[in-house]
Amino acid sequence: MRPKKLKKGYDAYGNKTVHQASYSVTVEPDEKYWILTIPGVGVTQARTLSEVDTMARDLIEIMTGDRDFAIKQEMRFPEEVEAHLEAMKRYREQSRQANALAARESRKAAKGLRKVGLTLRQIGQALGISYQRAGQLVNG
Repeated sequence: MRPKKLKKGYDAYGNKTVHQASYSVTVEPDEKYWILTIPGVGVTQARTLSEVDTMARDLIEIMTGDRDFAIKQEMRFPEEVEAHLEAMKRYREQSRQANALAARESRKAAKGLRKVGLTLRQIGQALGISYQRAGQLVNG
């Protein structure tokens, strides 16, 4: 028996299938504006980053007639800026890790000073923090 030929836009049970289009938007800075490039659709601009989504959607709707679609934005910057952005990400991660280690050592130091018999005020003075924070470290 031959399989039933499916009508375009319908599944084997006759239900309408929903296919949401997806568009990639490349966002690049220009002197005063952000340039939006949408492959297969066109190019437009936005004054601010908050306008990017609206301007991209408007262009797609006008040029394709699509009203229900997803957008994936990709920011592109000059190479020298990209290098600085990558370095910034590395340093932020290193900073996050260093802050976590410093917090752990602060707790250990506060607890050690408490065992020696110092008051919370003395611990705070020794560590350069408030006595309330010293209490949090000792009890945390």
